[in-house]
Amino acid sequence: MKTLGFDNFLKHSKAQKEVSLAIAANEEGLKNIVANLEAEGFRQAADIADIFNYLGKPSRVFCIVKDKISKEFYDFILQYPTGQVQIYDRFNLKSKVATPDYEKTSIILVATKKALEASRKGGFEILDKSGMAYQG
Repeated sequence: MKTLGFDNFLKHSKAQKEVSLAIAANEEGLKNIVANLEAEGFRQAADIADIFNYLGKPSRVFCIVKDKISKEFYDFILQYPTGQVQIYDRFNLKSKVATPDYEKTSIILVATKKALEASRKGGFEILDKSGMAYQG
């Protein structure tokens, strides 16, 4: 079930210079957020390499934090607002650099409160590094 707050969050997630964050209270809430994102045309990215493929073109992407955020994704969140993102491509064994198209891109990180807490305890504070946040 979508709410006005969630619709507003999605509307403003486009053209943000930070990764947006959707926080679910539990697994059921996470499934609901994912279903709503998919209904709005967002595509789920499996990992950073997958997200990287969307950066230079118009896209609406989300990624789910399962248990806690990976260092690779945390680094992506830190680099995204700088205008240039670099990752190490493990398949081709070389670094890749991309420039986000902020005007036409929306990237949302979806996590449960439990995953955010586990990430924080692991040294990766996501809340203060992300942009807009929605709690559902």
